[in-house]
Amino acid sequence: MRFDAANGWQFFVATLLVVIGCINIIQGLVALFTPEFYFATDTEMLVLEYSSWGVLLGLWGVVLVVAGMAVLSGSAWARFFAIVLASLNALAQLAFVVAMPLWSMVAIAIDVLVIYGLTAGWPRMDGSEEDGSEREAVYRSGYEAARTAPRPAHSPEDSGGSARRNG
Repeated sequence: MRFDAANGWQFFVATLLVVIGCINIIQGLVALFTPEFYFATDTEMLVLEYSSWGVLLGLWGVVLVVAGMAVLSGSAWARFFAIVLASLNALAQLAFVVAMPLWSMVAIAIDVLVIYGLTAGWPRMDGSEEDGSEREAVYRSGYEAARTAPRPAHSPEDSGGSARRNG
């Protein structure tokens, strides 16, 4: 795996992790200080009261922000750590969906994007990633092959359209 500068996927995932961490911190602060903001009452909440959810979501948000910063290091442990955190955050948001459905669904959607970015758009770990010169050579060979391929002898004007007009 590369350990040089972060690539676009790393910046994308790190930004989303920081955003979702901030959303969790805001959810936690609102649950802690103004629980009447939410749709469900304390008795309708799943597992915990709002004050407990507030502390939990606030601390969890800080952990997600730290994970977002760690992803920029490009290390495999940060990537794995972020996948686990994003998965657990999606589950936690499912438990919080009773209180704030739209906000929780947005958080879950961001978590899915984070997991996608961490699993699909990352450099290969086996070191067999092509460097720029190999990609350029492959591109050039394909370009040259396309230019030297035989072409049909007739042009679009000879395709029968002019014969119909003259006949």
